[in-house]
Amino acid sequence: MRFVVVPLVLVDLVTQHYPQLATAFMADIETFIMFFGGMIVASSTLEAYYRPGTYKRLMFGLTAIAFLCMWFFVIFGGGVAEINFGPFYVHFDMSKIVYIILFGISLKGLLIVQTFSVSKRAEEERARKSRIAHAKEKRLQAKARARASAPPPPPSPFSFAEMSKTAFEVTADDSVGFAQGVAPRPVPTGMKVCDICGAKAPTKDYVCRNCGAWFPKDTVE
Repeated sequence: MRFVVVPLVLVDLVTQHYPQLATAFMADIETFIMFFGGMIVASSTLEAYYRPGTYKRLMFGLTAIAFLCMWFFVIFGGGVAEINFGPFYVHFDMSKIVYIILFGISLKGLLIVQTFSVSKRAEEERARKSRIAHAKEKRLQAKARARASAPPPPPSPFSFAEMSKTAFEVTADDSVGFAQGVAPRPVPTGMKVCDICGAKAPTKDYVCRNCGAWFPKDTVE
């Protein structure tokens, strides 16, 4: 609205009421206003889209200032205007005032550069944390894929499931041992058979002398 619609309406009113007014860009002033005004709006929008401290925000901010200076110079015709009223001829030269205003507008570029300098370190820290978080997430995903595609590990040679030939149970401290066999074999009187290795042992023994397995509590006399 500020850089396209309102200037076009004002220029149309001026040209209708003062057709004798002439400036350096009066012939194509509407085209210039639409072009430079559109570029100002586009650059300002892109500047606001990026975060402070980024090079893209700095670039679009300075571009918007450059187009704003061109737009202002065209609107005022370079500071020189001429009006003819019949036999009278009036010549206005405000070029120095226009240049002073353009210098003031260009000072906003220093503010944009200063904002970039102050926010650059914070933006670099935010980008660094973002890269670290992204790398950590990728490592976790790679580990999850590797676990999903890896074959199951082979059984350990020290596993109790491989060493024991019969089921065992852990009960109270005074009744730790192997469960009673399903079909105990007949043994001579005063002797018993180890369910693990099959060796014979006296009934008074608590541990098999051959393999070291514990005998059930009810087999010890």
